[in-house]
Amino acid sequence: MVVAVFFVTVATFAYIFSFYVPKDVEVYDCAVVFGAAVLPGGTPSDALSDRTYSAIRAYKEDIVSCLVFSGANSAYGKHEVDVMLEIAIQEGVAVEDIALDYDGKNTKQTIQNLTPYRSYLLVSNDFHLARISLLARQAGLVNVDVLKSTYRFGRYAKEPFFVFREAVAFWYYIFAG
Repeated sequence: MVVAVFFVTVATFAYIFSFYVPKDVEVYDCAVVFGAAVLPGGTPSDALSDRTYSAIRAYKEDIVSCLVFSGANSAYGKHEVDVMLEIAIQEGVAVEDIALDYDGKNTKQTIQNLTPYRSYLLVSNDFHLARISLLARQAGLVNVDVLKSTYRFGRYAKEPFFVFREAVAFWYYIFAG
């Protein structure tokens, strides 16, 4: 039993870490940016900033023709979506090329809010991509891929916790659906 638990644990982390390797990206309809924390004063956390700027780069490189910002209200009164929108407008993204999902309160809800007939590039941190990929498959989305965001300010101090959380959440969604 201990060997089986060890094997499953190692395999889970290996699968999560497999998303750390960059890959070639095709062309998709939209990039979907998953929300992350907003700090006091409406300042984006490094994760929110990294994800948003990575999607904007895909937009400017014509990998996608629209951006979908999805997130939840922050504890500091500014919605994650509004913070992403402000960054995109400052970076010259056309407002008509942006869709706002104020109901993406978590990863699963964001996936469920997507229109199934479009193609999507799902943008988040590398440690989050295994769960995103799983949930997209479970939701029946077929024309999707994931894009790991670039760490503009370096890796996160809490990243070991985030990886552990992703491993637990991954298995939760395997069993809970």
